[in-house]
Amino acid sequence: MLTRIISGAVMVAICVAVLLLGAQIPLVLAVFLAIICAVAVYEVLYNTGAVKNKWVVLLASLYSAGNLFAYCGYTQRVFGFLTEQSITLGFVVLVVLLSVVLHKQFSLYSIAALISMPLILSFAFVSLRYLYLGENGLFYLLLLLNFSSICDCGAYFVGVTMGKHKLCPEISPKKTIEGAVGGIVSSLLVSLLLCFTMNGGKNLIWLLALTIPLCILGMFGDLFASVIKRNVGIKDYGSLIPGHGGILDRFDSILLVAPVLLFFVSRGLI
Repeated sequence: MLTRIISGAVMVAICVAVLLLGAQIPLVLAVFLAIICAVAVYEVLYNTGAVKNKWVVLLASLYSAGNLFAYCGYTQRVFGFLTEQSITLGFVVLVVLLSVVLHKQFSLYSIAALISMPLILSFAFVSLRYLYLGENGLFYLLLLLNFSSICDCGAYFVGVTMGKHKLCPEISPKKTIEGAVGGIVSSLLVSLLLCFTMNGGKNLIWLLALTIPLCILGMFGDLFASVIKRNVGIKDYGSLIPGHGGILDRFDSILLVAPVLLFFVSRGLI
């Protein structure tokens, strides 16, 4: 437990420092997100055994980082033709070529994971970047943490103290229906607090209405990551963060929440 607390505190300190610096120098935030995105891709492809060739996994990690930079507009500024579409097209063509040349190492599962996971992760992390660097960025970042981390913490504590009915026993045996409800209620209270303290009470009804489905999306992101781990028989995606597992073990709940929240923010609903 002590190791978990210490490593968690260090992780939070690093993230806060990067966010503060990234608000002044956006490239710093992009580099940080690209690194953790590349590590997460490596974890989900190599540590699960989906792709056993390390060089191919490294290419996928580099693609995810490059795709994130492209979403941010940095690659276009240096090389005009390197948009997210052209980078993704090049990577898909490369995967097709590799699947033929290294056909004994590639299954349908490998090809699907190799194409989908870098794209999903880079889009999730770049959504986090746009939420934070936009207008009222800190408010939206805290909302994102509310729908993922606060909801998860509330679900844990309520589940430990009151949980009786299993939510998805075959996927995550410790999760309970009572815990899920407790997590959503916790997030509703925090949404109410954030809205009045940081947003002047604007769009309160919409925010409270969207808190429930976004919390549920966060739970599905967590369960999605758990499904993969259970199918391949591993407990954590990695060991980079002592006591917590890998990068993806800490960021799995934002996979769906960050892009969907960005969508609602860009439409002016929150």
